[in-house]
Amino acid sequence: MNNYNIKYNRIKAFFALLLVAVLYTACTKQNDFKKFVEGGEISYTGKLDSVKMFSGDSRVVLKGLFLADPKVVKCKITWNNGQDSVVLPVVKKNAVDTLVYSIQNVAEGLQNFTIYTYDKVGNKSVPVYANARSYGDRYKASLSNRGISLAQTSSDGVTKIDWLGMDRLTGVFATEVQYVNNSNQTVTIKTPIDSTSTILKNFKTSSTIKYRTLFLPDTSCIDTFKTGFTDRYIPRYAEQDLTSTYLKNTGPFNRNTWDGSRWGTLADWISTSGVKNISSNRYGGYEYRGGVGVLSFEAGWGITTPVTNGLIYQTITLPAGTYSFRLSGIDQNSGGSRFIAVAAGNTLPNVADITSASIAFANISDGKLDFTLAQQTTVSIGFAVSIDNSGQYIKVGSVKLIKQAYL
Repeated sequence: MNNYNIKYNRIKAFFALLLVAVLYTACTKQNDFKKFVEGGEISYTGKLDSVKMFSGDSRVVLKGLFLADPKVVKCKITWNNGQDSVVLPVVKKNAVDTLVYSIQNVAEGLQNFTIYTYDKVGNKSVPVYANARSYGDRYKASLSNRGISLAQTSSDGVTKIDWLGMDRLTGVFATEVQYVNNSNQTVTIKTPIDSTSTILKNFKTSSTIKYRTLFLPDTSCIDTFKTGFTDRYIPRYAEQDLTSTYLKNTGPFNRNTWDGSRWGTLADWISTSGVKNISSNRYGGYEYRGGVGVLSFEAGWGITTPVTNGLIYQTITLPAGTYSFRLSGIDQNSGGSRFIAVAAGNTLPNVADITSASIAFANISDGKLDFTLAQQTTVSIGFAVSIDNSGQYIKVGSVKLIKQAYL
């Protein structure tokens, strides 16, 4: 036998042995795999897809999609570490079906959920995990009704509720009001939490409203939480003019001193030195203008110096109640500090202290100052002004003191 044949036979023998080894290895792996899947290959059903969960009142709501797997016949949801569960039958009608299910009696707090789907022989899907919060008695006990600072029907027939603020972290979003109108119909309106007041249209005079506050504790919550209704009687008031009872020289204004032409000082009002800026500090606070006397502050025109901390006021004792100090015949330009104010005691605060030391204050341009006294109080009421001598001025034709008398 020549060398060529010997080499050829050796190569054939090598490949034969290699083929036997490959077949042996394949058979061995096949047998090993069968050991791990005895009873058949693993089969998974299609899982619930696009799962979302929503919080609620002692419940959560599950939403998801059953996709194209036709074998799914049931869905199992577990929570509370597997101690609670619910099984839902699945009867598919479309290639893609939607599941919406409310899970009731869920313990308060954040809960973790595991969802499986099953086919008819018990094969299940891979797990789907989700979580949601249930709100219960603890959350409800923390809720309170929004407070009312003032509720009344004014003399012009407008019924208005002024609301107090609330902590937004509670989830508060609105207040609901129920009232009876003049046609004896019950009206329900909602006021957003951002609104500070509510107008009740066509309100039946001197009757009672019911109101409650609404909450959504988080953005995924599907249930609105509500406080119990609170009743509130809303009175109507008439305005009682008490000007002549408590104030003197209210306009057209009378003078105490006068230069015989234009300028003077007011009778019956206390005028501080800062008011008297005319004729070497002899006059100020009064002007004879257009044939009548007006309350006046003026600085400039080459005639007067600045008005610095000029106070004009009267001190009176008022019973408890709600009052309005009103101005008429206002003529003024702009600039400086221009207040009307009421303060406890026998003096009006300095201009710099008006905002911190007054019972109430407003700009003269507002034309009125509303205030409330909880008990009989001695108060000083009037004007506090600082203006420079660039031609600034303020003129007031008359004043009134009005009290709200409830009917």
